[in-house]
Amino acid sequence: MELLFSKLLSQLILPPGGLILLALIGLFFHRQLLGRLLIFFSLFSFWALSMEPVRDVLLMPLEQASPPFKPDQLPRHERLAVVVLGGGVYEQAPEFGSRDALKPQAMMRTIYAAELAKSTGLDVYASGGVVLTEGVEPEGVVMQRWLKRFGVAEEKIHVEASSGNTWENAANLKKLLAENDISTVILVTTAWHMPRSVSSFRAHGLKVIAAPCDFKVSRRGYDLRSALPRWDVFAESCDGLHEYLGMLWYRLKGVVREK
Repeated sequence: MELLFSKLLSQLILPPGGLILLALIGLFFHRQLLGRLLIFFSLFSFWALSMEPVRDVLLMPLEQASPPFKPDQLPRHERLAVVVLGGGVYEQAPEFGSRDALKPQAMMRTIYAAELAKSTGLDVYASGGVVLTEGVEPEGVVMQRWLKRFGVAEEKIHVEASSGNTWENAANLKKLLAENDISTVILVTTAWHMPRSVSSFRAHGLKVIAAPCDFKVSRRGYDLRSALPRWDVFAESCDGLHEYLGMLWYRLKGVVREK
């Protein structure tokens, strides 16, 4: 119930839902200055969040919190494992015989985790359950299938398939990793998702080596087109806002604190 409540609340607060609600309130009070201001704010926010510079302002603090992983970061004489977090299931993919596959974000994480597992020789733990949708495979199971496709040996793959959010990823993997006497993990997730993930795993007593992937902040500079709205940029801005809300939610619950 808590998971359902948090998902519904985020959909109502964050764009596009929150901005649509503000615009509707503005239309109801359109004869008043406040109503017209709400409509203007909603339209302006839609445009602003669809611009690359605004997206980058939102995502840059999250992505810069953890630099790209380098193999020389690995400690010696410690039992290590690669951990990859789920990022969404592509349900009943027609091109794969109607079997569940991975959404682009999850696929990027899985590809990178496979590369790390093969280059280091470490086991990989795929974590993710079924989130509020019946009839689909747990994310961990789907990632396991793709890790094998990407060349990771089956005996090297472990699955955690009951978590519904980042905090549960850490809690459930803590138990699974302890069975193999592992307390240090190479954590793979999307770059903007890394700060909350690292905090969650450290809160459960695990040592974390961050291995972020799928960076979104522009590395080529801006031009006139950067000020024009784009739907994919809007989605990435919303990802950033969702992450900030998630970090605030964890702190309000008292489960994650700043170190």
